Amino acid sequence: MSLTDLKARIESLSPMGVRFVARLIDSLSSPPRAEVARTWLASNPEWVEYFGLTISAHHGTTTEALGLTGFEVAFRNACEAVAWAVDEPGSATRRFVDAIVQFEDATQLKLSLKSTAAKSNQSPEKVLISKLTEAAWIQDARTPKDRRRNTLELFRTYRESVDAILMLRACRESGDVIPTKYQLFEIPTAIFASLEDAPLSAFVADGPTVDCSYRGESVAAKVSLDRSDAKITIRQIKLSVCTLHVEWHMTQP
Repeated sequence: MSLTDLKARIESLSPMGVRFVARLIDSLSSPPRAEVARTWLASNPEWVEYFGLTISAHHGTTTEALGLTGFEVAFRNACEAVAWAVDEPGSATRRFVDAIVQFEDATQLKLSLKSTAAKSNQSPEKVLISKLTEAAWIQDARTPKDRRRNTLELFRTYRESVDAILMLRACRESGDVIPTKYQLFEIPTAIFASLEDAPLSAFVADGPTVDCSYRGESVAAKVSLDRSDAKITIRQIKLSVCTLHVEWHMTQP
């Protein structure tokens, strides 16, 4: 759409519609400040800019953090804006994977998309995935052997299916409602490989928590089998073993 076409559409709006658009433009005119790393994602400045503008537009209408559904939509829109092909969302036959991105050189990445926006007690060094995936078998597994076998089978399939986990984290300072910054980082699925070496004794509890070692960290993350909700939770993921792609700061220095 050209600037002339855009102007014509705005002129066709009602006074209230023009007022709404003016507020949105005001939000877009002050985008968050981006700090980028040299990564496959942040190496495309237009992707970073588009996603940052999405954050601006989001907070032009609400104080709530950009949640998982909004993140998924924003991620797909940013990819399409830079001509990265993205598959259709919501495939019922595809487990674990939320988006498959194909780049201009025809390479693909199968991604799981997660978000977190805790309002308090947010660690600057660790992060939580409250629900990696559902696992109904947790409530039926009665022996350590069953729990270990099912856990290993699940994570073997997960690592084969997913190349990486992308998480958007909204960071708040004490008392703040609007996030002060957003972080987009990548959690490697290889972090779960050490589960293969976990002894049977690690699965004795009905809802065991098993340590994962990775890149020299004896406890890079903890895999918890949540019996009450029949889900897998990943606790205390160390950001030192993750890749930080971008930080968007909502306030200017």
